[in-house]
Amino acid sequence: MNIIKLAWDNLWYNKTRTILNILLIVVAFTSLMFISGFNNYSKDGLMMSVVDANGSIVIADKSYWNINSEKVNMLYNDDIEIISEKLDSYKNVSGYQKKMDVSGLIGTENKSKFFMGHAYQDVSKMLKNVSLKKGTPVFNDDIDTLILGTGLAEYLNVSYDEDTYLNAMSDLGEGLSLGSFLASGSISFNNSYADSSMIYFPLSAVYNVFNVEEGSAHNLIVYLDDYNNATELKNELNEYYSLNNQPYEAKDWKDLNEFILSIINMNDTNYFIALFILGILVFFAIMQTLTTSFLERLREFGTLRAIGINIKNIALLLFLEIVLLVILSTIVAVIMSYVSATIFNNLDLEFTPPTATEGFPLGLVLKIKDSLFIFVWVLSISLLAAIYPVYKVIKLKIIEVIKYV
Repeated sequence: MNIIKLAWDNLWYNKTRTILNILLIVVAFTSLMFISGFNNYSKDGLMMSVVDANGSIVIADKSYWNINSEKVNMLYNDDIEIISEKLDSYKNVSGYQKKMDVSGLIGTENKSKFFMGHAYQDVSKMLKNVSLKKGTPVFNDDIDTLILGTGLAEYLNVSYDEDTYLNAMSDLGEGLSLGSFLASGSISFNNSYADSSMIYFPLSAVYNVFNVEEGSAHNLIVYLDDYNNATELKNELNEYYSLNNQPYEAKDWKDLNEFILSIINMNDTNYFIALFILGILVFFAIMQTLTTSFLERLREFGTLRAIGINIKNIALLLFLEIVLLVILSTIVAVIMSYVSATIFNNLDLEFTPPTATEGFPLGLVLKIKDSLFIFVWVLSISLLAAIYPVYKVIKLKIIEVIKYV
């Protein structure tokens, strides 16, 4: 305990140098907390939007995943029953719904355009992830309605003051299907490309208008209590299907969103680049200040050696000073980080990417694990930077040090 008190007192022997070291560490620590906080916010937002929109796992006939397949086999009632029975045996499955991919041409008597769309058994769940701009939403039991992107609605001159029916043509895997749908409303996906081409249908409307077999679907979207368990469950399902010679295959959200994962990996790479750069800065700055500080304290070290304190205890004393310095800096940095993050999040700032139609909110999500990681990183860098100055001090011969007493 005495050596800890001595180390603490030595820190404040030169207050200016100690405060400057603290500021250096606080700036580096806080910068990394902000980078990791923004990275966490972006990562969590992307993952949740992907999982909410497309589920944690998607199950379909194997032909659905084969881009070279000439015909995609749909899932019919018997298939859905087999898949559902297996899914119901897992406690972490919170629900599932049928989905059908619908694409083709849609238009009026005057103009038409290619569209990409999806029909959902529970379309109201999907509409929670988009913004209704005009008209009214569609409902699960609607038999002839659709809701389309704002850009596509503008192109087709859709008016919601009166009933507007759009003619649609699509190939659902069993030949061309033709029919007319009532345009219920316009939605925004916050993406100009999606807004100009996307359509959502209630699955019941596709059954009715396109005369598709009731209960059929291209795939089954599975929702889990925790999407982090998706890969494990996907592997179990595929193993089960293989062992029982069933023509189904499951893919998790990672398989289906490689582009999103590449963005997340890019953000992680940027974080570690910043970690490396700030590590070099902290390393050389602390090594320089410690070297200067220790050489200015030769009288102190000479006195300690003269009264019989061995080299190991002197080295321990110096390293304790570094540990106390980092702990103090970390406390200050963590407080500053969380206070600053709270203020930043309350500013309601937005960022508008090139293809977005509206701004995305900016925020910071600070996590305890990140604070602990950065603390260990800063402490390791600081102790590493202290090795050379401490070595330089303890290698001095006692006869050289005592002359400063």
